[in-house]
Amino acid sequence: MFKIINAELKKIVSKPGIYVLAILLAVILVLGVFIYEPSLYQDNTINLSGSFDMQYSDYVGNGVNSGIKVEYDDLISDATESVARYNEGGSTTKEKIDNAKQNFETYYNAYKESSVNDSSSEYIATIKNNLLSALRNLNTIVSNAINATSQGSYLIVTTTENYREYNSLYDEMLKIFDVTATKEQISEICHDYEQNLRPQFNSVFESFIYPNLSEETINKYTSTDKNSRLTIITNRLEEIHSQIVELNQEFQADTTIDSDGSARNELGRLVNLYASTARTYSNLVRNELLSNAFSFTSTNEQLNLLFLDTESEYNANSLLIKYDYLFENNKTEDEFANPLTIGITSNNQINAYDYVYFILKLFSFILIVYAIMSTIHAISGEIKDGSMRYLAIRPVSRYNILFGKLLAVFIMTVIMTIFSAIIALLVGGAVYGFYSLEILTIFNSSVAITMHPLVMIVVFLVSLLLEVLVYMAISALLATLLKSDLFAVTIMLVFYIINVILPIVFGGINSGLAFYPFSHISLYALFGSSIYAVQDNLLNNMLGEKIYAGSNIILTIAVILLIVVICNFISARLFKKKEL
Repeated sequence: MFKIINAELKKIVSKPGIYVLAILLAVILVLGVFIYEPSLYQDNTINLSGSFDMQYSDYVGNGVNSGIKVEYDDLISDATESVARYNEGGSTTKEKIDNAKQNFETYYNAYKESSVNDSSSEYIATIKNNLLSALRNLNTIVSNAINATSQGSYLIVTTTENYREYNSLYDEMLKIFDVTATKEQISEICHDYEQNLRPQFNSVFESFIYPNLSEETINKYTSTDKNSRLTIITNRLEEIHSQIVELNQEFQADTTIDSDGSARNELGRLVNLYASTARTYSNLVRNELLSNAFSFTSTNEQLNLLFLDTESEYNANSLLIKYDYLFENNKTEDEFANPLTIGITSNNQINAYDYVYFILKLFSFILIVYAIMSTIHAISGEIKDGSMRYLAIRPVSRYNILFGKLLAVFIMTVIMTIFSAIIALLVGGAVYGFYSLEILTIFNSSVAITMHPLVMIVVFLVSLLLEVLVYMAISALLATLLKSDLFAVTIMLVFYIINVILPIVFGGINSGLAFYPFSHISLYALFGSSIYAVQDNLLNNMLGEKIYAGSNIILTIAVILLIVVICNFISARLFKKKEL
């Protein structure tokens, strides 16, 4: 097999395809510098200006305006309140809705009976007004619960379509009951309501989900116990605040300590530490609640959750792990860079690693096309031109011939991938510089990992080569099945283009692509890049890594292994029997 690999590599190098690939890489490197314009990552840094006294006044506030401290203390209070009222969705709110609905039914029955009883017009009007009042009260409770959901409490989880149907039915019920009717008309109104609206109205309420938090989780964020997270975050903020107050006292005693601006810089650092610490806690609470809301849904459902249609269970859990890591280690978000993505920088400026990732994503399209064409030509093309026959008459098994050629193509692809990464890194370093913080990535939505951005590039390269293996395996299968290499190449290129276009057209996290195997062949997507993807432009939609419902490391590896193993197994069997 080694001789076959060596001979195939010499054959590849002797052909112009590899040099065309190198030229295209050079073109992409140059064009990349001009077309790469990602959104700058906003690090939420608070910029204090003016004298030390002015900055300190901005922090504590004055008689007219609330200070920065108040703003972030309110953030903590809001987060705590969200947890405290969360279980209203599971018990209190459900009870309120059930009671209000029962109250409406009681007045409805009285309204219906008024058409057959000896009821005066005044009595009917009173019952009608009570019925409308009960209906509006029911709607108020439902609306408040939905509004609480949009604010992060998730008291009710439902679909947009379901809630739209509820509003439509509510409007219709208002119209049919808010009329002055005779007894005969009341009978007709009630008959129409029971035949048409009532079953739908009841069905809508049955679709409401009321998430619940455990008492342990509630206490963790609301209790004043010394081990609760609320107490821990309060103590941390008090410690930072005391340092700020102490610094102010030092300044009041000796203003020369700020002669070089060092006191103002230290104040700015402490104020930002106060703000970022509060944000970490608030984000932790939000994602704890969000993850709990998602736990009541199936990961592979076609979900379009109200106020959650841009969220996903995977990303919600990933962010929960991230902020939990920051909280437990007393770190802040601005101490780390984000995973490399197309739409937004990993730091608050472009660096070499952002550029390299962008170039490699562009080059990956050409690399996969090259691998597809080389694989098919190495098998079907050589069968067609007769050169495979001379190799087959030698004392070498057909398995060795087939996999020797495939390994040669893959080795050349690996060499070109590594070469392109090194060149892109050198160009990116010369243009943008190498400065970057350590990246905090959440692998498989389950564990927080800090890594150098260069390691992140290596992870992407491994992921890219695994994708290349997938397309090579399918190409080899087609090459052994079809007589025409041109036809095989055409089918594979169309198939690859479809796989590129599908996420652009049906890119939603919970779209049908969740069931499409080729939506789950990117290992790199599992390293948190999808969380920061900005899906607002065509380029990012084409290049950005995406996570779909149900994605995880086991599924990704299983899909890759199944495609590669099954396709290569069938290819080997077909090639062994194929007339060369």
